[in-house]
Amino acid sequence: MGSIDLHVHSSASDGSLSPAELVSAAAERGVTLLALTDHDITDGLPEAEAAAAEAGVTFVPGVELSAECEGREVHILGYFIRCGDPGLEAVLSELRARRRRRNAGILERLRSLGAPVDPSRLEAIAEGGSVGRPHIACALVEAGHVSSQQEAFSRYLAAGRPAFVPRALLDLREACEVVRQAGGLSVLAHAAKLGSLATIEHMVAAGCAGVEAYHSDHSLAECARLVAFARERSLLVTGGSDSHGPRSPRPIPIGGLAIPEWVGEELLARAPGWWESAP
Repeated sequence: MGSIDLHVHSSASDGSLSPAELVSAAAERGVTLLALTDHDITDGLPEAEAAAAEAGVTFVPGVELSAECEGREVHILGYFIRCGDPGLEAVLSELRARRRRRNAGILERLRSLGAPVDPSRLEAIAEGGSVGRPHIACALVEAGHVSSQQEAFSRYLAAGRPAFVPRALLDLREACEVVRQAGGLSVLAHAAKLGSLATIEHMVAAGCAGVEAYHSDHSLAECARLVAFARERSLLVTGGSDSHGPRSPRPIPIGGLAIPEWVGEELLARAPGWWESAP
């Protein structure tokens, strides 16, 4: 097995590459096992799966859900989900509606702060994908209110800044159950960001099958700590770059993280009937 990346985003949500472009970039970098995990949407999965089959990349259909546990935002990666599952799609549709309401609130705050942006530009910038804060950041740059997307976040859009609007989130248990009902495995994303192992254990108990130990924001020590934590509890270990493409505020390269082969092997082993026909 070559390089592994189990956490990437396309332009179907807030990434800067189309699903097919993302797969092509991954293949060029030697990625042989790839999961597309767009935020709250599965629209990019068919295109990515077709491109992966053509490129000889083993593809895992995924999604990333935003959830809440005791007042704290948590992200869940769902792997091997059934694309088009009615229950999952109903929940994702509601989450996207909540996102649109949040975006409207952000735009209103920006207007009151003297930094208005044209709402019609957001759809164009997102190129048909789900509009999120990175697209609003691009619009702020276009309008001349800031010089970069990084400045847009640090000045207006990041948590605690004046245009930030909190999300209306799923309960963590509900998010895990939605993934399970769609045939998927729930994994706690970028787990080291969540604090102590006791906190992570409490969140895992909500229904997670594993933890994302390898992540571009994790130190080597944090990776090792999370791997040991997962091994002691017979949890799945995953890893990914969390790349949003080369034109994102944090242009992390796809496949740029060193993830051991056994991570991919153990993930595929959890769904043998699904991947036996994969390229």
